[in-house]
Amino acid sequence: MLRLPGDPARPASTVTHSGSAGDGAWSYVGWIQWVGAALYAVAAMQATVPSSMGRWRDVLYLLIAAPSVWALVRASRRRGMPAANAHAWRFLALSAALWFAGDVLRIAEGWRAAGVPIHGGYDIAFLAFYPFAMHAVACFPGLGGSQTDRWRLQLDAFIASLMVAAVFAWHWPVPQQTGGSGPWLMRLVHMANPVGDLMLLTSIMVLRSRQKDAGSRHLLRTVVLALCAKTLADMLHAYSVIDDTAMLNGITGFVWLAFYNLMTLSAVRGHRVVTADRVNVQRLVPLTWLPYASVMLTGSLLLIAVFGDNVSAARWMAVVTIVLSLAVLLRQGLAAYEDRRRDQVAAVGAAEGRLAALVRHSHDLVIVIDAEGTMRYVSPSIERILGMGAEQLHGQSIHGLVHPDDFETARAALARVLESKEEAEHYITRVQHGAGGWRHLETVATNRLDTDSITGIVLNLRDVTERRELEGQLHWQAFHDPLTKLANRMLFSDRVAHALARRQRHGHDLGVLFIDLDRFKTVNDTLGHHAGDDLLKEAARRIVQEVRAADTVARLGGDEFAVLLEEASAEHCQQTAQRLLDQLTRAFSLDGREVFSGASIGLAMAEPGATLEEIVSDADVAMYAAKAEGRGRVVTFERNMREHATDRLALEADLRRALDRNELTVVYQPQVDLRNGDILGAEALVRWNHPTRGLIPPSRFVPIAEQAGLMVAMSRFVLRTATREAAQWRQADIDGQVIHVAVNLSGRHVQDASLLHDVREALADSLLDPSLLTVEITESVMMHNTSEAVAVLSELKALGIKVAVDDFGTGYSSLSYLQQFPVDVLKIEKRFIDTLGAAEGDHALTRAILSLGDALGLATVAEGIETPRQLTELRRMGCLLGQGFLLSHPLPGRVFAELLQSDRVQQTFEQFGTPLPGLQLA
Repeated sequence: MLRLPGDPARPASTVTHSGSAGDGAWSYVGWIQWVGAALYAVAAMQATVPSSMGRWRDVLYLLIAAPSVWALVRASRRRGMPAANAHAWRFLALSAALWFAGDVLRIAEGWRAAGVPIHGGYDIAFLAFYPFAMHAVACFPGLGGSQTDRWRLQLDAFIASLMVAAVFAWHWPVPQQTGGSGPWLMRLVHMANPVGDLMLLTSIMVLRSRQKDAGSRHLLRTVVLALCAKTLADMLHAYSVIDDTAMLNGITGFVWLAFYNLMTLSAVRGHRVVTADRVNVQRLVPLTWLPYASVMLTGSLLLIAVFGDNVSAARWMAVVTIVLSLAVLLRQGLAAYEDRRRDQVAAVGAAEGRLAALVRHSHDLVIVIDAEGTMRYVSPSIERILGMGAEQLHGQSIHGLVHPDDFETARAALARVLESKEEAEHYITRVQHGAGGWRHLETVATNRLDTDSITGIVLNLRDVTERRELEGQLHWQAFHDPLTKLANRMLFSDRVAHALARRQRHGHDLGVLFIDLDRFKTVNDTLGHHAGDDLLKEAARRIVQEVRAADTVARLGGDEFAVLLEEASAEHCQQTAQRLLDQLTRAFSLDGREVFSGASIGLAMAEPGATLEEIVSDADVAMYAAKAEGRGRVVTFERNMREHATDRLALEADLRRALDRNELTVVYQPQVDLRNGDILGAEALVRWNHPTRGLIPPSRFVPIAEQAGLMVAMSRFVLRTATREAAQWRQADIDGQVIHVAVNLSGRHVQDASLLHDVREALADSLLDPSLLTVEITESVMMHNTSEAVAVLSELKALGIKVAVDDFGTGYSSLSYLQQFPVDVLKIEKRFIDTLGAAEGDHALTRAILSLGDALGLATVAEGIETPRQLTELRRMGCLLGQGFLLSHPLPGRVFAELLQSDRVQQTFEQFGTPLPGLQLA
């Protein structure tokens, strides 16, 4: 596992593999080996043995030794054994096989020469045993913290072994009379084996001292005993050869067999595998004193040999002392090198330890991957960020965590990192969370494959999920309407622009629908903004339900919606618009009551070369044409409509200037006592006398004033003018009549904070008696912010002004609301009066309003009387006040004053019989 420096290593462990069923059988083989060794020793101790019996004894020796080699081979092939341990057991088996081969050659040579020679070719196999055995010991874990430690400890073992060999040679010198190749060769050959044994024994004892597991120490103790037996056997063999003591041959053979038998035992117990990968530093150099003691001892022997005139011994001791001195110098060099290396490692480790501590406690995530994307290191912060454990992800591919849609982005970024070792790559991908879902991680990837302490690609990852969600929310809010969740004007314009661009390339038709909800303002003012919001949301739902998923539905503001129909013919767009009209005409359920709104829809089809502004403007113009034609319909844009729209804009501009240029005038329609024809008052109406267009009717410019925000100023103008002229009528004292004046206040003016100030100022400037002023408001104005409307009307009543409800019966007021408001007059809307003139007219509703006014003590005024039949019916029902073209058209103030002095209205009543007694408004 790749770790950052300073990370805690995994604890050392000992893996125990269960022995196979054959381990019990091998235990029996071991016992048979020991029994055979004892028999061999008894046979070898016989003073005289026939040659045939000697050969059977040699065969017994080989049969006892052979299973040891196979047991070691079998141990190296155990299932689940770590590679390093298996390698060590293989070389241990190879070294045992070489020693066994030497025994075979030695016995074969003895059979051939009728006696074992002092040395021969078999010595090569014996000497080859040691390098392979030393390599096997070096492969076992736990011998040293570094390669230098291993070399130094083995050098200590060599020094100790050479010192023991020198002492051995000192006490058992080779006799001078030995023939053959000479004393030096025999001494070298027979002393090499004990020296090698001591080296092996020292190394294996050091290895055993470093094991923490009891099973590993027990196993290595068996190996130590085997090497002790071999060392003893080699020393006895050397002594027997040098001193020509044949009686030791039986003991030597038995001890050699003990070496084989103990190796068999260690192989059988080999399932206790040494896996310790950490070494106790305090026990790294347990033999520091040994090399120096060895040099001092051999030096002392050299001095003794020199002063004792033992030239032969002095020559050998000088060679040994020089070799030991060189070995000690080499050891010193290794120690100095290792000290410098450890200082460097400690310095780097301290710095990297601080870095690792920062990484472990960082809120960001650090992952190190190889060139294939496999994770080699994962910082602990992954549990906080992704809800997974670091060990859980180690060895897995980083690509397996990335969202499929972001896979190519991550893969391309890592490919660029592999190509460039200088530039870091920045990218954001979605990564799977352990508990489910995805987290947005901002990644900075850096190539550190050439850095020895890392050798990988470092990924620094930061969780930016909340930031991305906030960005997404802000982006959504920037392009969507928060109430209906539809696209807003900005997003709709962008979609239309792209659709027009695609149309130029592919030639597909597209259409734009503009939808305006009829009577939405009435609903909003009557039932409140909450009901208005519910109406908008339900309308949005119905629109989305009737269009295709690929179409774009937007709310442009207020009660206006738009629909983009891409790749749609004119017929399809017309059918869609009609379905939408049908849906929006159905009743809406708001707060438990049914409300009807309806809609006016304008349709514009994209013409060749049409721009965004043009098609949107055309749909808007068509929608206003639908409203102008009576609402509740679909109108398709035609070229002449654009001229009307342009004319409307020009008219709006002129209307803004009309107030400053005194182009607006006030006319008065008389309000007549229907019993005798006396004029009791007048309703003030505004007119616009355009300098070039002439007289423009209110139905043309009042809606423009509403949309342009000019109604407050216009209402204020009518109020000031009407009170001033009414005061002039009073001053003229026309026949002592008391003439009232009624002024229509726009809804915006009633809701404006300046209303009371405007009324007081108008009365003060005109000196008109407040009791002669009546303000007319619609039902919808009263129903909007009821408490505020009651407060405003109450303050007007406190001034002495009368309050009339205009167009009564067309809104949503109830009897309870009518009782709540300080109302004096009810005005019956013209549409109810129109039915009185029809042959099959319905008089019930008009009669009900008259009865309601009489019951509440309110004066009732009938508007729009245009035919004698209507006048006759109203008089028959008991209606006392009325106005309309039959009685008089609206007149300028001067002409109205003249009408007051004439009897023209009374003449109209004379046509219908004797006038009724007059009525005076209190």
